[in-house]
Amino acid sequence: MDLTELGPYRIERELGRGGMGTVYAAIDETTGQKVAVKVLAPLLANQEGFRDRFESEIESLKALQHPHIVEIYAWGEHAGNIYYAMELVEGCSLEDELFRRRRFPWQEVCHIGIDLCRALKLAHDHGIIHRDIKPANLLWSRDEQVKLSDFGIARLFGNSGFTSEGGVLGTAEYMAPEQAEGSRISHHCDLYSLGGVMYALLAGRPPFQSKSMLKLLQMQRFTQPESVCKYAPETPKEFSDIILQLLEKEPGDRFPNALLVARRMEAMQKALSLRSESEQASSLQGSETSGFEIHPYDADDPEDEIGATIDIAEADLSKEIQGDSENVLKDGWTGGADHFTTVEEARREEEKAENRGHPLISGATWFLAAALLLTAGVGWYFLQPPSAQSLYVRISTAAANGRLVEVKEEVNQFLQYYSQDPRAATILGYQESIEGVQLKERAILQARLLNKKYRDSALGQEYLATLEIAATDPETAAQRLAALITLYRPLTEEKQIKPFIRAAEGQLPFIQQQAEERIAAEKKLISDRLAAARQAQRDDPEDTKQICRAIRLIYGDRPWAASLVQQAEELLGENDEKTTQRGISSSP
Repeated sequence: MDLTELGPYRIERELGRGGMGTVYAAIDETTGQKVAVKVLAPLLANQEGFRDRFESEIESLKALQHPHIVEIYAWGEHAGNIYYAMELVEGCSLEDELFRRRRFPWQEVCHIGIDLCRALKLAHDHGIIHRDIKPANLLWSRDEQVKLSDFGIARLFGNSGFTSEGGVLGTAEYMAPEQAEGSRISHHCDLYSLGGVMYALLAGRPPFQSKSMLKLLQMQRFTQPESVCKYAPETPKEFSDIILQLLEKEPGDRFPNALLVARRMEAMQKALSLRSESEQASSLQGSETSGFEIHPYDADDPEDEIGATIDIAEADLSKEIQGDSENVLKDGWTGGADHFTTVEEARREEEKAENRGHPLISGATWFLAAALLLTAGVGWYFLQPPSAQSLYVRISTAAANGRLVEVKEEVNQFLQYYSQDPRAATILGYQESIEGVQLKERAILQARLLNKKYRDSALGQEYLATLEIAATDPETAAQRLAALITLYRPLTEEKQIKPFIRAAEGQLPFIQQQAEERIAAEKKLISDRLAAARQAQRDDPEDTKQICRAIRLIYGDRPWAASLVQQAEELLGENDEKTTQRGISSSP
């Protein structure tokens, strides 16, 4: 059903639609102001705890008032639709510009980069990480000013465990390596994505390209990008070096914070401008003038520490902000009921609450004291690794409940701090299981994306179904993949066939290895049960009979288990023979 109104907003037209929701142009009928309204995907409303996270996130984003960040005006719920209203930017996105094959000159890209760095510095200082910086989230106004949109939305999806079909948390072409492998997110992820965006604006393409989602994520983690000068020769080497440093694989090898990136680009602009003036003067005067050199970031240079961002854990800071505005939330959202709150109203309520609670001390002083205590507490906490026992209990509980992926960070911590612990071998096995699960999930995601792109392909559903059974029956999945490749490889010139065969060829070695590991584990189990059957043959022949018959029933059609099934048959025959002999000897 088409929306016509949301709270005080009259919907005029749809601006865009994606996996996370739909954006509409609307008018506030109380003020006449034009706004953009984002309605979040309906499935989110049913996610447990989502509304609380949504309000907490909006409370955090209120502080992001910056000329290069899309401002949030209000939020609410209307007829079950969760939405928020924000500044309407008349123009397009940088993705639209790239789609039109626009190539930005390096001076313009540098200007855009500096503006975005200033915006990111404000967000990072408030403990807010964007997580999904990409050209589609960078709005380009008619007066050619850039504005960063969709702050906080990626985190909402990350916390809810929800992705749309074919969606990912972040965009693979601009995703930091640590984000691609599911490690802890920090403000360095935004810096990596910023480097990827500037690279794309200059080169007309992102640093890495592949039709395979899995391969693209692997390239983000392990492949070094080419110099942007290859695609945009007019780009100064100094600028290319800045971008390559932003695209370093290790977060610590990138710039410490966004403000330092902005200052380095400003210094580069000034140096290149002076160099140009110098060269022109030399040309006119017939004299030689030395140039300027821009050095890469040096961690030992004290000047590079100016404006460093304190990396406070975002979840803790969100809790603090949520706690400060608890009364506002209690009076606001009751879950499912229509309501509407403006940012200005929320700010006024917070000021009143602060004045009532602290008549002698200003709210700013309380906030500063709390922030200092929080920083000290967080710093102390993160310097103390959890005990081996507490980590092991968390990991074991998650493993027993089939939720290993959720404790990946705890698994890494155990192996980092307690590698000599006798339980480390078990935890290492869990780590390998987690990596296997993530690899399978990415493969299935890639299959869904291919299905979406090549809807008419006869192979799409078969390939996806094969990958989905790999989790429970890798042996059968490997056989089916090999059969698909054999059957359709001669037809790879056809557009609807080639992508699936190439994907199957990439997945087959992983699934074959998984099948081999599983077969080895099952062989050991069967051998152990056969040994138990032999031991019980004298005292409990009925138990021996049941074990052997079970092995024959379950594994009788598995070629790799033929020798073990044969042993069970022989043992069953021996058992029957001895039973018969006992009967004869016991007869009168």
